[in-house]
Amino acid sequence: MYHCRDYFDSAISDRPYTVPGEELEDYLRLLDMILESYLEFKGMGSQTKLFSRGLVVTESEMTGYFEMPPYYRERDIWDPVLTAFVDSAFSFIAGRVLQTPQKEISAEGLLRIEYLKETFSLDRKELLAILIALAGEIDRRYERIFGFLQDDISKGAPTFGLYHALTGRITPREGSEEMQPRPFADRMYTYFLIRNEDQDGLTTPLVLQPFVKRILLGIPDRWENNRGPFRLFTEDENIPVFFDESFRDLEAADVQQFTGSRRMVFLANDDEETVLHLLCRFFSGEGKNLYVLDLGELQNLNSAQRRLNLSELYLRLKVSDGRLAIRYNPDNQAELRMDHDSELRNFLDRICEVCEPKTVYLFGKKEEPGELASLYIPFLGIQDAPVALRTKIWEYFLNSEKDIRIAPDVNIPDLADCYEIPYGKVRKVIGHSIATARLKPDPVVDRDLVLNSLRQMNQVDFSGLATYVNPAYTWEDITITDLQKNIMKTACDRYRLRNRIGEGWGLKRKNAYGNGVSILLYGPPGTGKTMAAQVIANELALPLYRVDISQISSKYIGETEKNLGVIFDAAAKANVILFFDEADALFSKRTSVGDSHDKYANSETAYLLQKIEEYNGMSILSTNYYNNFDDAFVRRITYSVHLQQPDKETRYTLWTTILPKTAKMDKNIDFKFLADKFELSGSNIKAILFNAAYMAGAENKPVGMKHIVRAMEFEFNKLGKLVNISDYGDYDIYLQTVEPKKRTPEKTRKTTGTRKSR
Repeated sequence: MYHCRDYFDSAISDRPYTVPGEELEDYLRLLDMILESYLEFKGMGSQTKLFSRGLVVTESEMTGYFEMPPYYRERDIWDPVLTAFVDSAFSFIAGRVLQTPQKEISAEGLLRIEYLKETFSLDRKELLAILIALAGEIDRRYERIFGFLQDDISKGAPTFGLYHALTGRITPREGSEEMQPRPFADRMYTYFLIRNEDQDGLTTPLVLQPFVKRILLGIPDRWENNRGPFRLFTEDENIPVFFDESFRDLEAADVQQFTGSRRMVFLANDDEETVLHLLCRFFSGEGKNLYVLDLGELQNLNSAQRRLNLSELYLRLKVSDGRLAIRYNPDNQAELRMDHDSELRNFLDRICEVCEPKTVYLFGKKEEPGELASLYIPFLGIQDAPVALRTKIWEYFLNSEKDIRIAPDVNIPDLADCYEIPYGKVRKVIGHSIATARLKPDPVVDRDLVLNSLRQMNQVDFSGLATYVNPAYTWEDITITDLQKNIMKTACDRYRLRNRIGEGWGLKRKNAYGNGVSILLYGPPGTGKTMAAQVIANELALPLYRVDISQISSKYIGETEKNLGVIFDAAAKANVILFFDEADALFSKRTSVGDSHDKYANSETAYLLQKIEEYNGMSILSTNYYNNFDDAFVRRITYSVHLQQPDKETRYTLWTTILPKTAKMDKNIDFKFLADKFELSGSNIKAILFNAAYMAGAENKPVGMKHIVRAMEFEFNKLGKLVNISDYGDYDIYLQTVEPKKRTPEKTRKTTGTRKSR
């Protein structure tokens, strides 16, 4: 065996480490010295060898093995000379470490081994285990040496048996000490080594945790390559803390004296980004990383992958002095594979043990998971953002990008009030809007862009019970009386201000039910009820969903209520307007109970009344038969708008404004004659004008009285309505059901009306 001075140059013992990897080279020299000593002990270079199972077994070898009593065979292998050399080698390395600046003792500095040694208080045995496992992965020659020493050259990975033998050369054994390396195995498997359940004992290979290898070799840590169940959560440090009250609660919880064995708190909020924002801002002030572990994803892994990921997570928490947040979702069936009273308890105990003395944070939805409550884990509710705070969040993130211009039509207070969405969703909507705006030559975020992002980020699944309606109409498109328009605008204002006034003036505290707004639109067919619903949706910038009454109603007991529950539960998770067209089919008057059918019909009506009151959004109901509505429901409706058949003046306005200005129109159309003579609803007039436009387009001519009269004839025929031919006056010439007259009224008769420009 070579002398220690042959491995280490004493002339440089007082020189600092200056080159990356220089420290590792010294430690590998130390390992070489121990390996050489053990090779000599095994009989390298002599005629007599110790027992070698994988190679050729000679008679002299067997004799030499059994010359010793059983207790001493390969047990009393300590070499005091080698121990002295190892002491000198550690002193040599320590001397150079002392001369190296302290800042280099880090995971990114020159002295990465020293960093692990100090962080985990590693003793020589633990450090040697890491070196042995690392050596075989960075240099193939160690594989052959390990295979030879383990008497099986086909197995180049070092085992605990080899580790035991090497440490036995430098450590005198006590008589009762077991050969199994149990005292330190638990900690080594927690942080540094990968456990294989298929192997145990001295034949277990020492496999280094990949993250340890990256640290020791100085390989950059790339989080984008991490696809495991945990991640590093980061946030721009310039983002202010929006939830001051909850932030103070976190400060109190972090210094809480926990009476149980688990230093753990459950943070309850439906928006995980809110919780993570708070935790990140809380710990970033202390310079600590925040790691997020998804318990469901962890449980989906097999046992080997689970151990590997947990080992890396524990190591990262220790190395970075990080804090841990665990996403807990009891609805995830994978998590339920844990036996709640044993495996989950043991897992949480292990997590707390590793993170001691730091607090571990579980987070999830507001509903209390019974399993955690039964484990005596305290709950801390995280506040939802009120409207004033939502306004600040919208303002901050919309104005955070200096190269993006915000259009004047983006009304932030209205967005914050109408859209009761949490912190995380606000960030996603704004991020999507800004990313889309950057695709344009002039990056501007306008109202339409924000609303489109809101619709895309706020998808709602009604399971086929409701369909999206594109709101195509505005106030300019609907022709109603001033009273009707004022009621609808008041309803919109109430919804738009329901949180600002409700919270600011304390009205919410006096409201025993929900904070929503409901509108009843009633009147004869064709008076614009559906159009009015679309106008309201456009005014409030909210998605409009028409509820399919035929899909809701069911002859089976309880099925109708179940369908209604699905609709309102889905709507509660999004900001949408529910539009119940022909709603009297559901909101009919309750009757005296004569049979079971009456009983359950009444229960359906009562259930729907309850859901309408509890819903915090906008509900619009329309009906042709106002008298069919239950009186209790009418009392609880917020606003009611009676849309009547249009009078002459209104019909004239409809005739002259429904078609866009770009449509080609004959200037001699007699709109006043049409408005005075025919009592039509707005939908009838629209159908007639659209049909007339397509007829004129087919002839490549502007729309004239001929096209309108013929379209009117088709409309009356569709409605089954008989009209006296004389009502058409001189224009009956265009009717297809009568003999044409020999006159051309458009040339001989002066029109009494003109097209009104918009």
